[in-house]
Amino acid sequence: MTFKRKLAVTTIAASVAMSAFAGIPLSSKGLSEKLGFNNVAYATNLSDLITKSDKLYTELVKDTEGLEAVNQLKGQLQTALADGTIVSGLVAKIAKGNSDISDDLQGLLIELLSNVIPNDAEDTFEYYAGEYAGLLGHIRTTHGLTALSVEDLASVILQLQVNFSTLLVDINLDNILTIKDQLKAAATNAIASNTNVATLAGPTKADITGEDLADIYVGLQNSSVSNTTVIAAYNALNKAYKAAFPSTPPWSGGIYVPPATIDIPAEVKELEKKFEELAEKLENASDEEKAELIAEAIAEAQALIDKLSDLSTSVTVSGDVATLKLDENKALAAIAGIGAVVEALEEATGATIENLDVTVDFGNVAQDNLVIALSDAVMKKAVEVGLTGIILKVSGLEVKLPVGGTFSNAVDFKINKSEATEEVTGGLQAASDVFEFILSVGGKSTTTFSNPIQIVFPLGDTTGLDTELLTVAKLLKDGLEFHGGRVKGKTIIESRDSFSSYVVVENSVSFDDTASVDAWAGRAIEVIAAKGVIHGKLEGQFDPSAKVTRAQFAKMLVRALDLNNQAAKEKFADVEDDAWYAPYIAAASENGIIYGRSATRFDPHAEVTRAEMATMVARGLKATSGAADIEDVEKALQAFADAEQINETLKQGVAFAAEHSIVVGNGGKFAPNASATRAQAAVIIYRAFNFEV
Repeated sequence: MTFKRKLAVTTIAASVAMSAFAGIPLSSKGLSEKLGFNNVAYATNLSDLITKSDKLYTELVKDTEGLEAVNQLKGQLQTALADGTIVSGLVAKIAKGNSDISDDLQGLLIELLSNVIPNDAEDTFEYYAGEYAGLLGHIRTTHGLTALSVEDLASVILQLQVNFSTLLVDINLDNILTIKDQLKAAATNAIASNTNVATLAGPTKADITGEDLADIYVGLQNSSVSNTTVIAAYNALNKAYKAAFPSTPPWSGGIYVPPATIDIPAEVKELEKKFEELAEKLENASDEEKAELIAEAIAEAQALIDKLSDLSTSVTVSGDVATLKLDENKALAAIAGIGAVVEALEEATGATIENLDVTVDFGNVAQDNLVIALSDAVMKKAVEVGLTGIILKVSGLEVKLPVGGTFSNAVDFKINKSEATEEVTGGLQAASDVFEFILSVGGKSTTTFSNPIQIVFPLGDTTGLDTELLTVAKLLKDGLEFHGGRVKGKTIIESRDSFSSYVVVENSVSFDDTASVDAWAGRAIEVIAAKGVIHGKLEGQFDPSAKVTRAQFAKMLVRALDLNNQAAKEKFADVEDDAWYAPYIAAASENGIIYGRSATRFDPHAEVTRAEMATMVARGLKATSGAADIEDVEKALQAFADAEQINETLKQGVAFAAEHSIVVGNGGKFAPNASATRAQAAVIIYRAFNFEV
């Protein structure tokens, strides 16, 4: 076969496929859907690929910005490969100490891997065949080969592209841990596809394995190649491909580009330019000027993000069911815009915006049966740009889906609303309708989540009810299970790590043995018992003077602060997996709220000390409310005569709890090592539950 056209066409898809590993998040249904392809078709030979590439390039050069984006990718790939580290293992095996081979071979590999798009006469096969004829001769001589050509190398590169692209179709979160093995297998197959290369790779020759090639791609995956640059190149190639081949799918001829171009909002592009100019200003600014400029930039970025975060929607009614959908194109543009703003801000100032939520407001809908659909493309884009949540609003109900983890694929969310009858509530006074939540993610029914979902339930008429005793209750076959919730205005907010049917009720709980502590702990006990945070030991018996163990306090805190997480795992040798307290210790440990008394021992049955309680509460509130550390710990503790008795690792927590009057001292002392009673623990949990920054 004679190659008179562009060599680089064989590496377009290979480079893009490789680059996909560098920055695009994986999903549980497969990276192929995230990238937008399912039915993959490949060129049957290099000639076909060359012909298609010429058409692609002809269209690409018409788009100045697109060509620049592709060339930027090429430049970044060259930079990542420049020092030779990524290809050094392969070079060493082929060169076998021959300096006539090593330098030129390194150069050839770098060109083959980075030449994303042809741009001059030196990109022809003839050029490469002539330029590296001497190199290939040295390789043939060193390894005793009778044949090895640029055509052989090119055919293996094409087969690598085909194999790696097939791998992209199948890769998912379940097998991502074996990605290196899959790359190795794909590379091994590519090597074997060409007789001359396979001979070179044999154990008695260069001994090249699939792992050697896989190492190159993993090296590029971990390199400095920017995901933003990759996406921009994808979009440019996509635009050119559509123009060149309007009737073919996004994957054809071995060249991948995404199925849709996302138009970044003009105001985002304007802010990006402004931030580029800001970066130059910051270089010569004083510290005071920098602080002011950065603060202004953050405010501008946040304002635009807030504007973009309000996504357009539509409602379609069929019978008694309302189907609620996003305007996908506008949603993708807005989410991509948010990602671009965040990245531009970070590049210019180093500042980050951590809470990136978007809001989807469907307004008031008359139907009681709702279906909310979030497409696969929207969810994947949300994961890609690092959104933290998607807030769904409809008829007073708000549900915040955490982005990522469980929620990385298409979401179908059904909400069925019904009346809360006495039969349903067991005679308790209802303060809301009954809400049944049915969720599927990626086409699969989902009842538990890796991260909790925050739900804001609208309250009905609460006249005559003690609103502090309102609690979100889960409907079970044999009654209600109480989960708490914080009342805010005409709503109650609760986070759940599983879905079912829920109703808000007034849950008045009383005990016969709390008279001795009613004056200072009565209300706290009543409220947290109503929320299901703490229970009596027997019917009507609270046992207020009993001491609290570390396991018991962990449960109280996790339930009070909505930190339940069924997916969490604990690591302590003295906590059995089936122990009643294991899930609470796991959830608290995962959130960094509790630590063991040693690396492997939690000591769940030991009495919790006041200093430990203070520290656990402090960490919990920082995790859930964003509360800040106490800056001057010593000053906060100077009021306590026994401050020196506080363990150094617990001082920050004690200072926080004391400063915010959550755990207070008595008679000028904190008594850090004293244990706490159930009544005292109830008061502390009650204060933590009502804490606001």
